[in-house]
Parts: sequence; structure tokens; C-alpha cells
Amino acid sequence: MKRLGLALERVQNTFNRNADHYARKIGLTGTQMLIIEYLSSFAQNKPIYQKDIEHEFNIRKSTATNVLHLMAEKDLITKKVDPHDTRLKAIILTPKAVNLEEKISNYVFQSENSYAAILGTETKNELVENLQKLNDAISEK
Repeated sequence: MKRLGLALERVQNTFNRNADHYARKIGLTGTQMLIIEYLSSFAQNKPIYQKDIEHEFNIRKSTATNVLHLMAEKDLITKKVDPHDTRLKAIILTPKAVNLEEKISNYVFQSENSYAAILGTETKNELVENLQKLNDAISEK
């Protein structure tokens, strides 16, 4: 019997190793790089909060807190109190992180293109949809 969980684990480990390898070249971790890419994909006028990052990356609050704290220490992000709700702090990229955006976007673009070249665009898109469907079905509610 072919085990889906094991196959997913292997692919995820390979993705993480590849992302970490590239990220180290620009002084980041793979997670930091992907968070910068996520934050840069939104218009500057739309605030992004820690809870958005937790949801997007399917990580726990404590993990997001630690990653964002380290990113702030490395001068990659700042946090700005929301004027409408002082409990919330918008995550803002610093100029240092903005300077890395193009390199990160190029890496993500090239990676996505290589996946499409391997699988075919339609199969890649179907795989993403099916993985999202599986994640939604097995996620803790």
C-alpha cells in the first residue's frame, strides 16, 4: 500500500530543504523567506496581522510569535498598532526585507515554474486543489 502521509512528508522535507538552502544565501530561513513573500504579495494599504500568518502557513500562535520575533530582531519586520483595535498589530516589511523581495519572488516564481514543468500546469493546479481539500477535511476544527 502506498502511503500518502509518507509521500507528503518526503515532498515537504524536500521543499523545506530547497527553500532553506536558497534562503541561507540571502541570510534568511526558509520560513522567513516565505513570510516575506506572503507579506509582499499584498497591497501596502491592507494590514496583515499575526493571525493571518498563522492561518496562511497553518502554524500555531506560539510558532508565529517566535518566527515574527526573530524577524523583528533581524530588522525584517516591524509591528504597528492598529488604530481601530489596539490589540492588533499589523506586520510591516522593513526596507531591509523589501530589498530582498525581488530575489525571493524570483525564487518562488522559478520554483513554481519547475513544478509545473515536471507535473504539467493542469496537474499541478489539480494537486494544489486536492491538497487544500484534504487539508480542509482533516484539519482540527
